[in-house]
Formats: sequence, C-alpha cells, structure tokens
Amino acid sequence: MTEFDSDVLVVGGGPAGAWAALAAAAAGARVIVVDKARCGSSGPTARGVVTLWNIPLDARDEAVRQSFAHGGGLGDPDWMYLVMEETHRRVGQLVRGGFRFQGDNAGRAARVYLDGAKYLGRLRRSMVVAGVRILDHHPALQLITDKDGMVSGASGIALPDGHAWTARARAVIVATGGCAFLSGGAGTDAATGDGLLMGAEAGAELSGMEFSNAYSLAPAANSGPFGAGAAFATDQVMHFATLYDESRAVLSGQGCGSRAQAFAAIADGRRVYADLGDLPGRLRAELREQGGPDWLGRVPLRAVLEGTVRGTGGLRLSGTDCATTVPGLYGAGDVTTREPVTGAVSGFGGQNGAWAISSGVWAGAGAARFAKTRRKLGKVRAVSGAGLGPKSRLDPRAVIGLVQEHTLPLRRSYWRSEDSLRDSIGELDGLWPGVEYALGGAGAARLHARQAAALLAVARWTKYSALARTETRGMHRRTDHPGAGTNWRVRLISGGVDSVWVRPERMAADVEQPAPEAAIQVPGRRRAPQHAGAFVAPELTAADVTVV
Repeated sequence: MTEFDSDVLVVGGGPAGAWAALAAAAAGARVIVVDKARCGSSGPTARGVVTLWNIPLDARDEAVRQSFAHGGGLGDPDWMYLVMEETHRRVGQLVRGGFRFQGDNAGRAARVYLDGAKYLGRLRRSMVVAGVRILDHHPALQLITDKDGMVSGASGIALPDGHAWTARARAVIVATGGCAFLSGGAGTDAATGDGLLMGAEAGAELSGMEFSNAYSLAPAANSGPFGAGAAFATDQVMHFATLYDESRAVLSGQGCGSRAQAFAAIADGRRVYADLGDLPGRLRAELREQGGPDWLGRVPLRAVLEGTVRGTGGLRLSGTDCATTVPGLYGAGDVTTREPVTGAVSGFGGQNGAWAISSGVWAGAGAARFAKTRRKLGKVRAVSGAGLGPKSRLDPRAVIGLVQEHTLPLRRSYWRSEDSLRDSIGELDGLWPGVEYALGGAGAARLHARQAAALLAVARWTKYSALARTETRGMHRRTDHPGAGTNWRVRLISGGVDSVWVRPERMAADVEQPAPEAAIQVPGRRRAPQHAGAFVAPELTAADVTVV
C-alpha cells in the first residue's frame, strides 16, 4: 500500500480536472491529481477539438435567451451568465502575444476551437510549474470518508503492477468525465462513469440523467481525417456536409437540421452518407493534407452514443463553489450535471468546453477553501462499493454486453417508450445483485470489474429517470409522449445504488409555467464569483486557436 497526503485531491486529469488543480494550487493548497491513464494525453479532448462558448459582452443577453429556449426552459440564466463571464476571462488568460479573436468586437457570439491535444499538453505543463503532483495510471476505485461521513480522499490501484494506493485529502474534486458506455467514440474508452458511481455510493445526488442519450454521427470506418489526428472534430465537418440516404434523398438539407432524420434512417436500417463537396476550401484542403479517401465522394456514416459525455446528466451541485450534496466532495466537468447551462439539450456547441473551465476553476477554489477549515484528518474508512470483491465469479464482459444491449441501439436510447424502458430496467436491475457481490479481482482485473459496475449503475439511473419524465423535451424523446408537458418544466433528481430513486426538483416560477422565451429576467444578473485570480495557466498562440 502506497499512501499520499494532500489538501485537495483531484480525481481525473482532463480539462476540468486540470483547471481545478491549478485553481486549488493558486489558493495555496497542496494538490494531487490522479488519472486513470496519462494526464494530458487521454480522453475525448485529446482526440479532437475543444469548443469554447466565448461570448462577447454585448451578445450575451441574446445568447442566454436562445440557450434557455433551446434547452426547454430547464436552464438557469444566472448560471449561463456566470459561465460566459468566467470562460471569457480564462480565454483571455490562455492566449498571449497580442493575438485577438476574430469577431470579438462584432457584437456576435464567437466560438473558439482549440486543438485538444495541445490544450491538454499545455495544461499539464502548467500544473507541473504550479507544483501539482500528478500520478499517471493511478485510477481511483472508491472514496474514503471520516467518522462523520465527510469525504477525506480516495483509494485505487497503480497500473500496470496493480499495487494499491490511498490518498488522504481534506477535500476531493471528482473530474472523471462522463459515461459513453464504451460505444467506440474517439477517446471515450476511459469515460465509464466511475466518478458518478463513487459519488452516489458516498450519498451524492444526480440530476438530469434522462438527458444522457446524446448521439453523434461518425464515418463508418474511423480512418483518415476523422481519426485521432484530425484537426477538426467530426461534427464540425458534418455541419457543412449534406446528408442523404442510400436512395440519394437529401435528409432535410444541410447542417445539423438533418441529424434527426439521419438517426431515423439508420434506425430503420438504411445507410446514410455525407457529401463533403460543400466543405469550405480551407477545411477541404486541410483534410486532403491529412490523407484519406476522396472527400468529394460519399462517406458512409454511423450513429455513436456519447451518453453523458455530450449529454447533460451528472452529479448535482449545490452552488457556484461546485460542491456536491456530500460534504468534502466537489465536482467539475462532464461528471456533473450541466442542466443550469444547457437545459435539456447537449452542450457540444461550446457550453461543455466552457463548463469544464468554469466549473474546474470554481471547484478548485471552493475545495481549497473547504480544506483550510478542516482539522487534521483522523481515522478514515473506504466507502463500500460494487465490483470490488477479492475475486470475480462474474465476467465483466457479460455485464458490459448487457448494458450495451440496452443503451447503444437507437431504438433503446434515442427513442424511448414505457415498454422498452421497463424492459431495460427489469434486466438491468436483475443483474445488479450479481455485480455487487460477484464481481471483483486484483490489479487490472479489479479496474475492469469496477468499470463494468459503473456502466451498469449509470444505465439504471438513465432508464429510471427517462421512465419518470413522461414527455418529450430536448434530447429526451418518448414515442408514447411525443409532446412537451405543460407541467414538466422541472428537473429530475436521482440517486441510490442498491435501489434507484427519482424525484422532481421544483423550479423557480413553476406555478404558471411561463414559456421559456418569456421567463428570462436579464436585469440584476450576478457576476461570476471571484474564486481565483491570475494563476499559472497555459499560454496558447494564434497557431493553436481557430475561430469559425
């Protein structure tokens, strides 16, 4: 057993975890970051492009109105303003050397695209400079608490030899990312919902888990420009491409408006293609430089479930310090709910990237403040969890296979009905006792068992929450309830491990249920909290940044 001690422990080394570590270190805390893989070179960000919701001041009111309406009225305008202000501040901190974003003074929203691999690499270097201790290939498996139930660290294993480690800390930030159910999306092999399960086992609540069925379109063969080295994400290319089916029928024209029909065609067994002849010359030239087929021809597409990575659900936060509902535990990035910012829709248009920065900064500063208030840690114990037995009498692959059977197909997640949801819940619930008591192992096998348990737990929360919301809103589509309910502008809180529960959270102004467009009061909005001032942050040059 290897033991570590710190003021703040950050579990997960993606963008949110890195910003959290930098903010905590700037506040004077001793910080340790543990990562399942290599911090700074793994996860979805490392395999694509980061989009930031970098909104100029004079365009924010309209951006909030649009986002609130698009999210089905489940967002919180105050939170949106806070995230935009924090993101704009940190983007200015990122870019040096006199570089100015195009459109900053044009009175319109600007979306900033960063090369994910370079972004993460610079974040890692900044953490090293700031004195953060980084432990690569040290996946956390369970949280530890003191006698009062306050989170006091985590324990896990070190790969590849599999020896155990424990890290005691006065505050813990979970930044493990979302859950993509091992669907094969670029960089999502590590996004298995571990942080969601660890938080729920400690008593944390979740929110918005019904909005965890985000799909994307990707080439049927992951090669060429759409592979790991692509300078532009698949969805950015698809924004320009015309989609059509095997009969050459155009699917609702060009851009994102054709996605729903593309998913419908794929679910019906039809083949869907993208015509990339509409790409701008600059983007087309860049794709040709990277090699691959003739991008003026047709490219077959497939639907890829990205779950809560691009969805919305996650750990529920109690305030802008990003504390969860469990003392001592904080959350940042995709492992937390993004409902206050995105509502019932995905945040892949830049909100998720902005949320990773904002929530990371706020969680890091909040955890550092909390750590200063705690006395010396006394006796601690590990939080018991599923998939942590000494040996496994159940094959994790069988568990993962059943979970994927009830999550990956479009007919199971993209469209939902009471019958399909109850069928999934029955099979997933029936497997849980076996996972809890018959799944485990040592070394890497222990990690695989734990990941299988987390996938099953997340699938159950999504199904129960989807069953409870008897309407269609945002990405949640019920074929037996095709319209939005007039009394359903509420968020659904969920939790529980052995027995899953779901309850509504009453929203402000839910008595008259005003239309989303009329529910925003722009005057009197709050300013972003001054949680952390200037600190050592990565500097990006003009060559690293693209504005479209």
